[in-house]
Amino acid sequence: MPTWGATALTVAAVPLLVAFVVWGVHISPNRPFSWGMYSDSSKGFLWSGPNNPTVLPVHQLRISPTGHFLTAPELRNLLADGAIDTPLRGLIIGSDGGWQVLYDPARHHLRLTRLPAGHELRILADALRTAL
Repeated sequence: MPTWGATALTVAAVPLLVAFVVWGVHISPNRPFSWGMYSDSSKGFLWSGPNNPTVLPVHQLRISPTGHFLTAPELRNLLADGAIDTPLRGLIIGSDGGWQVLYDPARHHLRLTRLPAGHELRILADALRTAL
C-alpha cells in the first residue's frame, strides 16, 4: 500500500473510532469496559482444580461454546451432561456482569455466584495475579 493510502485510511478510520468510543461512553457511562470491544461479550477465565494455577482455555477442557465468548447459562449447559471430570474454579466477566465459577465434577455441581457490580475487573485482576 502506498504511503498516501495508509494516511488516507488512518484519516478515515480515526473519526469512526472516536464516534464509536463516544457512543459507547454514552450508552454505559458507569461501566468502562462494557462498551466498545467488550459490548455484548462475556469471557471465561477458568482454572483446573483448587491447587492448579493454570488458566485453562475452553478447548483444553473439551467444551466449546457456540460463539467467541462464554456466558454463565452457556457454561451451565456445557457442564450439564457431566462429561467434564475436571474440577473448575474461576470467573466469567462480561458486559452483563460477572460470575464466580466453582464446579465439582464428583457431584456434578456448578455454583455460580454473582460478582458485585462495578468490581468485576478488579476481582479478575486479583485472581489472575494470584494464579500467575
